[in-house]
Amino acid sequence: MPGLTAYAGLVALLELGFDAAFDYHDGRVVDSLREAAPEGIDVYFDNVGGDHLEAAISRMNVKGRIAMCGAISAYNATEPPCAPRNLTMAIGKCLTLRGFIVNTYAALRPQFLAEVGAWVAAGQIRYDETIREGLDAAPQAFIDLLAGANVGKMLVRL
Repeated sequence: MPGLTAYAGLVALLELGFDAAFDYHDGRVVDSLREAAPEGIDVYFDNVGGDHLEAAISRMNVKGRIAMCGAISAYNATEPPCAPRNLTMAIGKCLTLRGFIVNTYAALRPQFLAEVGAWVAAGQIRYDETIREGLDAAPQAFIDLLAGANVGKMLVRL
């Protein structure tokens, strides 16, 4: 993949067990998705929206599922987003697009903590974090988060 060895964050994702990773700055997202998932996508978690969601829709397999958690590409937009222009593909592909807000599943929190906590402890789920120190670092950490300058969760230690 373009830029894979040049961007340490991508290597970190592969080390965490992901099958593929790419930097959307390296080319068209739809092309990168085609290379990363040549047989299509069954499940897509979207928190970007816009052209990223449009690219994912074009690569979705029939009866694929999309969990829509956000649309960061449009948060500061002054005009309505022009994408996804291919939303009607969801009809022919029989896709399920569902909004996802964590509070909807609050009752499952104890079960989640027990199951996922055990998986993390056993090394079956690994994660990475970008940590900035001190409250004074919070504004820049937020700016960096929106610019994609983090690997994993962006945290500010107080």
